[in-house]
Amino acid sequence: MKSGSTINPPAQSGLALVTVLLIVALIASLQVFLIEQQHLLIRMIGNQKAAEQSFQYAQGINTWATRVLYEDANPAIDYWGEDWYKFGKPVEQQQNQNVDQSDFSLQTTRQAAEEEEPMPQVDFGIEGLKFEIQDLQSRFNLNNLEDKNPAAMKAYKTIFLNLLEILQIGEIADREQLYGALLDWLDENDLASASGYESGDYQIKTTPYYSADQKLTSLGELRFVEGFTAEVISKLRPYVTALPINNAKINLNTASAEVVAALSAVPVTDLGSISAFLSEREEEAFLGFQSADIQRAESAIIGASVIGKTPVPNMLQTFSQFFSVNAHISLGDHSYCTRTVVMREAANPDDSAVPGITIIGREHDTFCVDSQTL
Repeated sequence: MKSGSTINPPAQSGLALVTVLLIVALIASLQVFLIEQQHLLIRMIGNQKAAEQSFQYAQGINTWATRVLYEDANPAIDYWGEDWYKFGKPVEQQQNQNVDQSDFSLQTTRQAAEEEEPMPQVDFGIEGLKFEIQDLQSRFNLNNLEDKNPAAMKAYKTIFLNLLEILQIGEIADREQLYGALLDWLDENDLASASGYESGDYQIKTTPYYSADQKLTSLGELRFVEGFTAEVISKLRPYVTALPINNAKINLNTASAEVVAALSAVPVTDLGSISAFLSEREEEAFLGFQSADIQRAESAIIGASVIGKTPVPNMLQTFSQFFSVNAHISLGDHSYCTRTVVMREAANPDDSAVPGITIIGREHDTFCVDSQTL
């Protein structure tokens, strides 16, 4: 060996070291990827489990609610003191102090009435479980506006315009435009009314679409009708509904003062007389307005109007056929909401047939933002 020379390791040694380091890096990256995929899989399975649990809870709530409605002891009177209204609402502690929740069974309301026991609130052990039954005939049905009878159509227009005025939505011209646009959305033809909008008007929008030319299936459709902004819909929502009929009446036992006042044949100036009349519903001994009380309600409406004039006829009754079963289930980070519209058949007191429950429609995941209570 010559003096001053150095020994260099073979080039293959450096290449082998780089290869080993690359393999180690690849293995580490693969481990990180597999762990991440495992976490995602676990989260996905958890979400699927929560979704299925929420769906089953919602199904159970719907079944229970329809049973409560079906077993209403007196379908000729629907008011806030009945079990359907108490459904999902806590019962006072003193009423429940002797109730053993573990022995609770879904007994009929008739049995409960006979035994004079309050319907207890069931504890499912879930803080995020909320549900209720809403009376949809406590509101004005927007599908009433399109009617083949000119006299009825004029009456429904009066009610709608009164409601807009009472809720302070727009000026006179704005209300007429809202009415025209909604009427053209509901009617079966494609001819625009004086203040209305039809498919030709919607086709020139940035995102074109056609007018429905049929009954509203839900209040969500209103956002497509010209003039019905988010603000307008928000103000209207607690007082209107979309039922699959065009002659729905108002339940005097559950309607708000605003809805009852809208039945006036002339503009309303003060809700005082109507609010005073409806305050009877808050009395402890109140068992619901009877048919004979409708005339008293009409007198209160006359007292609230600009001039004494008989209100829109045949718009009040004491019972309801259409209800909404609302459920909001929260399991951890998962939230599931449903809104089920049901019709209780043969609810008319003049009909001796056994009442039945028919599901009209169901919405998923949209109810959370639409509800006024849950």
